[in-house]
Amino acid sequence: MGGVVDQRRVTVAEGFPFLANASAVTQALVSSLPVRLVEPRNPVLRRGDAVDGVFLVVGGSLRVFYIAADGHEATLYRVRPGQTCILALTAAFRSEPYPAWVETEDATLAYVLVPGEMFARLYDAEPSFRSFVFEVLSGRVFELMSTLEELGSLRVEQRLAAFLLDAAGAGDEVVMSQARLAAHLGTAREVVFRALRTMSEAGLVTTSRGRVRLNDAAGLRRLHQLG
Repeated sequence: MGGVVDQRRVTVAEGFPFLANASAVTQALVSSLPVRLVEPRNPVLRRGDAVDGVFLVVGGSLRVFYIAADGHEATLYRVRPGQTCILALTAAFRSEPYPAWVETEDATLAYVLVPGEMFARLYDAEPSFRSFVFEVLSGRVFELMSTLEELGSLRVEQRLAAFLLDAAGAGDEVVMSQARLAAHLGTAREVVFRALRTMSEAGLVTTSRGRVRLNDAAGLRRLHQLG
């Protein structure tokens, strides 16, 4: 995983809260690693790439996705600050090629790369590392199971409602093109266009070029929960 090396360092409290109970030596070792930067909307890993370490995201976010036989993309999960990519971690541990694709989203990615051998040693020596790995693994398993269930049982409008709520976070706007939304959901832009038009007619959202404003978050949650 490449990236421009920045001169900044990330403190344990800022970037690695799971290390709060690790030894002072381990905290200093990990905090001494440089921050690496990748510009927005750039590829980070491709299927078949070798993974040279475990990366911890401290700024921006990653989109992990697959490409179907018909060329459609679909997001598996997103990696936000304070998280890591469990597929990359597993590939680094097992010295296997990466099984999916990864790209940065709409902000510059900042991450710290922990070399695979170093992470393996720390995993053996530090309970905080093992707890972090198990927490990430269990969380992603449940997230992927939920994604698979939604793909099989929910309409596009319901899945889009859930995605918009998640992407907006504490805000009320998602800055993203319809093509990008379609890539996240694994469908065509025209399908997303129709879903957004239905939501707009119901007063749930307002759309403009590259933006979706959430007018009624409660209504979107109800839409997502419809059986």
